Amino acid sequence: MDTVITGIGQRIREMRLRREWTLDELAQKTNCTPGFLSQLENGKVAPSITTLYAIAEALDIKITDFFPETIHPPKIVRKGERQTFRIEGSSVIYSPLMDRLPRATFQSFILTLLPPNQGLQYDEERAHFGEEFYYVLSGVLRVLIEDTFYDLFSGDSIYFHSSLKHRLVNHTDHPTVVLSMITPAIF
Repeated sequence: MDTVITGIGQRIREMRLRREWTLDELAQKTNCTPGFLSQLENGKVAPSITTLYAIAEALDIKITDFFPETIHPPKIVRKGERQTFRIEGSSVIYSPLMDRLPRATFQSFILTLLPPNQGLQYDEERAHFGEEFYYVLSGVLRVLIEDTFYDLFSGDSIYFHSSLKHRLVNHTDHPTVVLSMITPAIF
């Protein structure tokens, strides 16, 4: 914890000095005292979230800029490195677009829905907590939600709450390829 506090203080000092501000000038912009800011910059006190927001606003930065080592670096998944999987009997091939991260709130996939003669004709209807978004890259995607169906073509998209009973269907003779974003992460 002490190294985190020290790191925050150092970043505040660096950003303040980059702007050529004195402690008094930053204090005026944040409603903090110069003495408190000095102690903060030297890692002797811990700031509240409210104080960090005030300082970030004064410095015109995001609050997360104070925590670069605690934020996960960007994760890149190259096209040729993507792993695909298929649940036995299913007509859907999953290709995750991102590695599973411990704190990820959603997952994204390229889904390939095979024609009905290449797997189970219909996936089961399901309802669960969360939200779903689909963007059709090629083919035709039929989305059944409750008692209504929607046929989506290349370039079309749909968003819905997953608590509604739903099912994805490819009723054509050609594969349908879809970009999918689902929350919460399911795999």
